[in-house]
Amino acid sequence: MTLQGTVILLEANRPTVTTESGDHYLCYMRGRVKRDIGRIMVGDQVAFEPTDNGEAIITQILPRGLELKRPPVANVTGLFACFTLNDPSGNLELLDKRLIMAEIATIKIEIILTKVDLVKDRQRVDRFVALYRSIGYPVWPLSVFAGIGIQEWLKTPRSGIWVLTGESGVGKSSLISTVIPEARIATGELSRIGRGQQVTRWVRLLPIQKFWLADTPGYTSLELTGVDPHQIAAAFLEWSEVQCRFPNCLHGNEPGCHVREGVELGSFSLTRYRHYRLMLEQWTRRWN
Repeated sequence: MTLQGTVILLEANRPTVTTESGDHYLCYMRGRVKRDIGRIMVGDQVAFEPTDNGEAIITQILPRGLELKRPPVANVTGLFACFTLNDPSGNLELLDKRLIMAEIATIKIEIILTKVDLVKDRQRVDRFVALYRSIGYPVWPLSVFAGIGIQEWLKTPRSGIWVLTGESGVGKSSLISTVIPEARIATGELSRIGRGQQVTRWVRLLPIQKFWLADTPGYTSLELTGVDPHQIAAAFLEWSEVQCRFPNCLHGNEPGCHVREGVELGSFSLTRYRHYRLMLEQWTRRWN
């Protein structure tokens, strides 16, 4: 009998698959089949055959939609980019890089601003939220310990697989433990240098309302690969429709650049513009 299901965990190369009815199977692939179907990922839809011992053999990976390489997740619908202003202080360049990569890959992305109760200057929170909402991103200021914003975040309708991303220590595991108590995720103390200890070791899918939440290890490095500079420029939504003098303007030192003029006049964020120029420099070093 052949069944279909979703890979919700890949631990030590052993996939765990769940069906629509909620049955779980610890699966394996035979050598020849493994060579034929290729690499399997969390989020894959697969066909499998149960065995007499309660396990199953995967026979086919169904056609795969959008996939992420790092973290490795298949059939992704959207991303949650977790960020903190305090404890630890987040890296805005990495946040902007996640946003740009999502835009280039045409993945939905929302920002979760965690630990807002630890920010003494409320205006810092308000400025952050106002900036990214003005660009067009949903921003959710949350605090697990103070119970701020959780219900508002959960009320938004979503479907498919949403990947929870962010640097270690931003509170991903605490958030999951709050909204999915049965997940029983251990949380780590911040290290002495202010960086978060890694808690999540494997990518896994967790059911939450009508969508899957992919819990992933924290990643602090991201690379823009397989794109060109004009894609990076267009992915900054605040100026994507600006018409400069030259249609191929990369908003550097070109004459008649209205983006650069907008930055100088305060219409666009100077910090975001600096991150844009850094991304272009990184692309140039890599490909030239």
